[in-house]
Amino acid sequence: MTLGNAHYDEKLASVYDQMYPIEFDTNLAVEFLAGLTPPQGRILELGVGTGRIALPLAERGYEVHGIDGSEAMLAKLKERDAKGAVTTRLGDFTETGTGESYDLVTLLLNTFFVAVTKEQQLGCLRLAREQLAPGGRFVLEAFDPAPYHGLQKPDFSMRYLNEGAIMLDTLAVDRSRQLMIGTHTIVDGGPPETKQHVLRYAFPFEIDLLAELAGLRLVERYESWTRQPYTAASLRHVSVYESADRTETAQEEA
Repeated sequence: MTLGNAHYDEKLASVYDQMYPIEFDTNLAVEFLAGLTPPQGRILELGVGTGRIALPLAERGYEVHGIDGSEAMLAKLKERDAKGAVTTRLGDFTETGTGESYDLVTLLLNTFFVAVTKEQQLGCLRLAREQLAPGGRFVLEAFDPAPYHGLQKPDFSMRYLNEGAIMLDTLAVDRSRQLMIGTHTIVDGGPPETKQHVLRYAFPFEIDLLAELAGLRLVERYESWTRQPYTAASLRHVSVYESADRTETAQEEA
């Protein structure tokens, strides 16, 4: 996974799993994604990270591939994947595809927003569509930016990583460009290290429009992996798309 135009380095990769703990329910996500994939189907995770989702899917017998722009994150995945169950490659998934096709392509945990212009986001969605096999699905998970869009001043927070480390976070928003500028400072007894990242957030209806331009069509949207209905009060969304070509073919056959 990338952070804006910067990659997760070794320091951030080492605490990544602590940054995103239980509330991002891995088991429910795996169940949801498995329900969209045929037995022994092929899955591609864009921004595969440390394999939080990819490894459990591979253990279920799926052929799982992942692409990520961070060598440190892929190294962590390799440490956890002793059997080499997940095929990975180093690369920028917003610019380069694999040249292969998959039954399921995923882009999870706000990773879509690392593309920091709408042109990059559109290109990312086009690449996702190009890598879908006939009848395949593309799943995008992200936060709804409405609570952040109105942020008037920088927001400060602290998160617990482990017994010996905390992370200090600062978040600022540029509403004119829909950018979120965040800094992470890790305090763990050594010299504090600060990393900055930039995300370009997009509202769900905006993502749908970009998806349509990319040749994708929204099939269903939920507020979580439990398939709770998405409403105006939802803080996150799990959106499922298919190739628009499939819809047009079905209409022609009908």
